[in-house]
Amino acid sequence: MPEYNLIKLNLARYCLKHVVNAYNIKELNVPFYICPTIFQALKDEIKNGCKLKFYHIDLNFFPTKKFKKDDFIVYPNYFGINYKNIEILSQNYSNLIIDNAQSFYAPPKGIASFYSLRKFFTVPCGAFLYIKKDFPINYPQDNNIYAQYFKPTYQEFKENEIRLNNTPPLLMSKSIIINHNEKSKRLEQFYRLHQKYKQTNQLEIKLTDYDVPFIYPYLTSTPDKIVKEFEDKGKTILRYWERLPENFPEYQFYNNLVPIPLD
Repeated sequence: MPEYNLIKLNLARYCLKHVVNAYNIKELNVPFYICPTIFQALKDEIKNGCKLKFYHIDLNFFPTKKFKKDDFIVYPNYFGINYKNIEILSQNYSNLIIDNAQSFYAPPKGIASFYSLRKFFTVPCGAFLYIKKDFPINYPQDNNIYAQYFKPTYQEFKENEIRLNNTPPLLMSKSIIINHNEKSKRLEQFYRLHQKYKQTNQLEIKLTDYDVPFIYPYLTSTPDKIVKEFEDKGKTILRYWERLPENFPEYQFYNNLVPIPLD
């Protein structure tokens, strides 16, 4: 990928911070439905004049807002199943920034794309940023030595999240090593679940060759029942993300979407 520079940081949220500074972005379009950690990561940029403008998405996770061609837009590859949306958006907008935190295997698009290693691999941190623009990198090195296999319990997961929330931007630790065997395992598990739930799933899911899902998103009218079934089997089901107003179209994702882990 010669048109992109690769930068390795400790967290995906700081990749977006780097992009905002590299392009001196003063106005950034972000979806209402997004992981809230990005707002914490951009607190200094927001304080210094970067204005956030929010947009809605439809049932196909596509923006309902019409942007200007040169608007800076953050688009998350939701659950790793939306590469087709990215292709459409990249053809129409010149300053697209792709949040591939939930889609490690999707190729980069737009002016920048960033990825989270810990979402896909047994590592506690690590992120890749592919960015077209050269910009000085002044982050210190993460010199911690991390275990090669990090498969936390739910309590350990929460403790690691708290630790990360209090960690500044760093260059990724050189001890982070990833295992690329995840791709086939995730696809196999995804299609097994899709075979079981596709008739009742309110989402119409069609993967492209570039989609390797993070979870199986099951949109159902009985989410509590489904969650209980998995919790009875010892699975932890998380909710994405912060609660939204009930009159928002994305509220159904918050309230009724069951993100089934692919493990």
